[in-house]
Amino acid sequence: MTDVSLRSIKSAHRVLEILEFFDRDHRTATVMGLSRALSYPQSSTSELLRCLTRLGYLHYNRFKRCYSPTARVALLGSWVEPALFRGGAVVEALDRVNDMVGETVVLSTASNYVVQHLHVVDGQDEFVEKHAGDSEPLLHSITGRLLLASYKDAHIRSALHRLNADESDPQRRVAVAETVQHLTEIRRQGWLQGLEGEIGAVSVLLPQRRGMDRLALTVFASRAELERRGDDIRDILLRESRDVLPPEAPRSAPVTVTRLFPRGDLTAGRSLDRMAS
Repeated sequence: MTDVSLRSIKSAHRVLEILEFFDRDHRTATVMGLSRALSYPQSSTSELLRCLTRLGYLHYNRFKRCYSPTARVALLGSWVEPALFRGGAVVEALDRVNDMVGETVVLSTASNYVVQHLHVVDGQDEFVEKHAGDSEPLLHSITGRLLLASYKDAHIRSALHRLNADESDPQRRVAVAETVQHLTEIRRQGWLQGLEGEIGAVSVLLPQRRGMDRLALTVFASRAELERRGDDIRDILLRESRDVLPPEAPRSAPVTVTRLFPRGDLTAGRSLDRMAS
């Protein structure tokens, strides 16, 4: 066995040990903490954590300098024994929506300034291709704008400045004040639908819970299909999103989870044909 093969095996072993470390009731961890707990070199630990963050399995809090698992980790093994693990309310909601509308349904979150697709139930349209693990731009997708709108205005402004700074194409940069106002309208509305090329999307937010990532349910279908029954699909998504999680018991001390954002057809409160014009 070559040295490269041995290093790959060691890396795979360490990735699994890192995920198991979080599974043992460790909600967050620093590079130094993981390095000491698992007896890894600090440089290797840092590299593996950055890799898992890029893949969407971990979130990095740059203020606290710590890592935490994303919702994608929780969905990793749900397909292995469906009778045991697919009974979760969120996954069941995706299946129900897929049965009712016959289109592709995606569960997504905002992580590290992109939209990360966590779970996908394929629909009947072969031209709609979405896969778990795929990422999309936060500012240039229906789901991304809806997720971004769920944050406080101060956080949105900070994210917009960061995204503008990282954007190499000047045409894709946004006016911060105008975009914040637009996202405020989306936040009040609670849903967003529009076109991404010839593919249409209808997206709603799941109720936000303490200690849980912000999650969105999105139906993707052809433009013609959304023009024909986009309102019906939106009503189904809104109903499922309200029923998917039970009411949360009040808590005395709040717990916060921080995750993390051209003008076009991503417009709140307008019909699909006006968004496409």
